Amino acid sequence: MPPPSPGPSAIVVDKFGGSVLRRPEDIAAAVGAVVAQREAGLRPVVVVSAFEGVTDAILASAAVLLPDGDLLQRPSHEPDSPFAREADRALATGETLSAALFALGLEARGIAARSFSGAEAGIRTAAAHLGAEVRRVLPRRLRAALADGLVPVVAGFQGIGTHGELTTLGRGGTDLSAVVLAVALRADRCELFKDVGGVMEADPHDVPGARFLELVDALQLELLAELGAEIVHPVAVRRARRGKLALVVRAVDASQPQTVVRPVRRSGAGAQQPAGVLMLAIDRKERIARISLVGPAAMMPELLPVPAHGAGSFDAGGMRVVWAEVPIEHASQVAQSVHAALMI
Repeated sequence: MPPPSPGPSAIVVDKFGGSVLRRPEDIAAAVGAVVAQREAGLRPVVVVSAFEGVTDAILASAAVLLPDGDLLQRPSHEPDSPFAREADRALATGETLSAALFALGLEARGIAARSFSGAEAGIRTAAAHLGAEVRRVLPRRLRAALADGLVPVVAGFQGIGTHGELTTLGRGGTDLSAVVLAVALRADRCELFKDVGGVMEADPHDVPGARFLELVDALQLELLAELGAEIVHPVAVRRARRGKLALVVRAVDASQPQTVVRPVRRSGAGAQQPAGVLMLAIDRKERIARISLVGPAAMMPELLPVPAHGAGSFDAGGMRVVWAEVPIEHASQVAQSVHAALMI
């Protein structure tokens, strides 16, 4: 299914993650996708992650210097933590580098561009470090850049806290940066560029027969992300759903499969119904893996047809989650069994 048809001079927010930006040379291909949007009459805003592996390398370097090496892996730190403050400033350099290089790449293609930090883009967060909550977005400078014909390139994963300090948004925070900026700018859509293209019904590493999906319900994808599927940050999907923002998950190569994530389900005559697909997530914790099947309640079984240490289900907004806990070494085999029994 193609992305929604844009209006004239529509704004589209593009997020390029670390899996797409493995090397500086990869920026050239990403720049090409943005050039194509400009040629189609769109007004793109780009949000970038650090190059693949850079954030982990910075965290590993910082951990060597700390008395407690696991300190920085804990979610959200108080604003007066000197360790967390300096870690945030170190981590933000990865996205800042990507943004500047991406803007250079656009300029080299004859497209006027300007890089922005998260703070300069107007992302305001709580006073916390290493996982700060986004409180509001003031995109005045981005609007001005667009009015001047520029392509803004924003360093994702970062903002500025109410205490006036640089903050980072936690793992997967560039998805969140892109979505909150798209909602604030009233963008036509937000395109999330991934190395594998669109959304699949299960992780192909566990389920080789998993298929790409053309259309996914936003609540279904949000639930799946909360249950361990590493597709899109769950808070980003929730913000998109509440902001009625369409997401498109795609590869840089436009010929690859794409997935539209539908934000709104209406009730009444002519209503849009949940996408009629089932999706599978695996959450591995120590020796146990939880296998979760997510889909419209009317299509779902009461329990998964597999031997399990524990099992259950719950409903949310017309969706149902049915789960089973199995030994971690059997996770892929069980996932393939569920896929064969219920999803083909």
